[in-house]
Amino acid sequence: MSKTVKIWLIVGAALILISAILFIIALALCGWDITKLGTANYVTTTYEPSGDFKNITVNVHTTDLEFLPSEDGKCRIVCCEDERVKHTTEVKDGALVIGTEDTRRWLNFISLSFISPKMTVYLPQNEYGSLDVSTDTGAVNLPKNFAFESIKIAGHTGAVNCSASVEGGVDIKLNTGAIALSDVSAGSMKLKTNTGSIELSGNVDENIDIEASTGMLRLENITCGDLRVKNSTGFIKLENVISTGFLEIRNKTGDVALDQSDAAELYIETSTGSVSGELLTDKIFFAESNIGHVSVPKSTTGGRCEIKTNTGSIEMSVKE
Repeated sequence: MSKTVKIWLIVGAALILISAILFIIALALCGWDITKLGTANYVTTTYEPSGDFKNITVNVHTTDLEFLPSEDGKCRIVCCEDERVKHTTEVKDGALVIGTEDTRRWLNFISLSFISPKMTVYLPQNEYGSLDVSTDTGAVNLPKNFAFESIKIAGHTGAVNCSASVEGGVDIKLNTGAIALSDVSAGSMKLKTNTGSIELSGNVDENIDIEASTGMLRLENITCGDLRVKNSTGFIKLENVISTGFLEIRNKTGDVALDQSDAAELYIETSTGSVSGELLTDKIFFAESNIGHVSVPKSTTGGRCEIKTNTGSIEMSVKE
């Protein structure tokens, strides 16, 4: 190593050390409250839109969104927001419309912030029509206190937690983020995420379609019509899942496990992964693995259960 390179390495290490010391000093002067080091100025704003509404439309950028019951019977929207990125609220054509008004200039986008924008929507009623949420980076939380005719949520990076009941369809699409629906009831359901886990429990009258690229998929205590699950990389587990129609699972890399679950007919396919589990009723099994052990009951009654895997074992049983 040349002398010049050594000098530059020493200078670089010294600058890093000085920066760390200055950061610690600044943090100490702020009372060890890291949020005070941010360059964005956050304020708490309360919006009180007037008028009756049935439907709700929300379009936000980086705001975490939570819905809660209103204790005083009035609609209120409380936001922790950047003073340069305010939110707009209005009741229009029977719908509560929430948007974003970004007044930042291009220089303002270069800033440091340790606070996440948050919006809490206090709703005066329990039942509503459609809920349509569009977000870039932010979580969406829906408690069990509410019922909707339909729910549609689209986001890039964030998470969705929902326990609300839905008369019609649920359509949730995320690029990067987890989806968790707990004890929900819905007419039908479509869930999709590229990178993130999906957890689901509840009752769905008609079909469920689930698609993911990377992440664990866990379905528990569910009754539904047809059930289709597609994943690229991740573990798929079904526990106490009853499909009255056709159950289809496709997984490229990852195991598939069925515990106390069943369907009229089943088709399961994996490229690299094992398939195991216990069904509730007899099936006529068609199972094959290129590399792996195969063990299935030799039943001659029941619906069709076809299982294929390239690399992995197959071990299935039927509850006695």
